Amino acid sequence: MGRTCRGICQMHKAEPVPNRIRYEIGQKRCTFCGIFFSISDTRCICCKSVLRTKPKGKKKRSSQV
Repeated sequence: MGRTCRGICQMHKAEPVPNRIRYEIGQKRCTFCGIFFSISDTRCICCKSVLRTKPKGKKKRSSQV
């Protein structure tokens, strides 16, 4: 069964903060829905895909390590 965004994620999205510190303060991103969450789950509430917990870019990733 394929993933589909059901729009539930819009109600649970995280507060806006500068992009550099989103992962540092514990926010996670759903790559399918394109929204950041401040939840403890490892899966998206909406589409059940795995949430990203680390930045994708090398610059941002190296500053976290």
